[in-house]
Amino acid sequence: MIVMAIDHASAFIARQHSSEFWAGAMSSYSSSAAFLTRWITHLCAPGFFFLMGAGIEWFAVSRRAAGWTESAIARRIAVRGFALFLAGQIFETPLLVIQTLLKPAAVQLSRVTAPPPNDGSALYWGMITLSGLGMVMMVCAALLRLRPASWLAVSVVCVVATNTLLPASGKPAGLWQAILLAPGLSQHVIVVYPVIPWLAGAAAGLWFGHWWRSQRGESANRVLAAGAILVLIAVASRASGGWGNIRPPRDSSWIEFLNNVKYPPSLVFWAMSLGIDLLVLSLLMRAPDSWRSARSPLIVFGQTPLFFYIVHFYLFAAFAFTLFREAGSLTHLYLMWIVALVLLYPACVWYRGFKSAKPPESIWRMF
Repeated sequence: MIVMAIDHASAFIARQHSSEFWAGAMSSYSSSAAFLTRWITHLCAPGFFFLMGAGIEWFAVSRRAAGWTESAIARRIAVRGFALFLAGQIFETPLLVIQTLLKPAAVQLSRVTAPPPNDGSALYWGMITLSGLGMVMMVCAALLRLRPASWLAVSVVCVVATNTLLPASGKPAGLWQAILLAPGLSQHVIVVYPVIPWLAGAAAGLWFGHWWRSQRGESANRVLAAGAILVLIAVASRASGGWGNIRPPRDSSWIEFLNNVKYPPSLVFWAMSLGIDLLVLSLLMRAPDSWRSARSPLIVFGQTPLFFYIVHFYLFAAFAFTLFREAGSLTHLYLMWIVALVLLYPACVWYRGFKSAKPPESIWRMF
């Protein structure tokens, strides 16, 4: 959550937001600082979907222990996914309009050569991060009926489909294709996180949640090894080119080597981002106890992710309209990122207390 906020501070404060689509737009960068500001945040979306899958598996285990039936567990997860989808429609889509009202940056730190893949229609509506998470969560409710090995198989199939079946035309053929596989603007709706590509991470997360419970004694070292293997796969795949890249590097620079397709995530993008996520996780597992205390910002923000997500967007929008009528610099971006985290901390502490006081069946537990 903390790293994610860098990217959204960039969008609202510096008016810089890069684009890594399978066709059409692919950003290039005028400085390494601008690129790394974007690149570090690539750890977030794969981590969200992966840990959502793990969380669903852990939720199911805890509710079985409490006597819930399989149908009740699946229904709760499906309803929560639908609630996330609605939250995306209510809170995220207006941000598309808000951003159009902001004055763009005079100097672009990243250059986008074309709009996202589109069918030529005008933009009227959006299905962005929360909508994608919600749709994938609803599918995961059904996947709970399968054996754990099947979750890993679903993940592999989704990765293969994503890297093989994208339309040769370079644009989504219809709204349902955009929702399921090929992100872009279709029939007046911009879809950023389609189901199949991002289900790959959530299904792997379901399996990871099961694996984690069976490996508690040695999980730190094995998570470290898994992360290192994924990073090596990413480096080898990028260096060799071809399948799994979706788009090859445009030159031999280190920036282009790391500038991979995110929408939808290529095999290289998944392996690199999730590999680094697992390396970070293995380090956090060895962190001092103070990092895991109830007062730690890592824990506070991690236990109130949806609240943090919605509020931080509108906080940055307020900063943009009141303090940054002209686009800010990278220095301003990072300064306002820190200010936002300081302001969000007590708000998230309050919301965590409010939510935890509700019974397990409460609708507030879904948020």
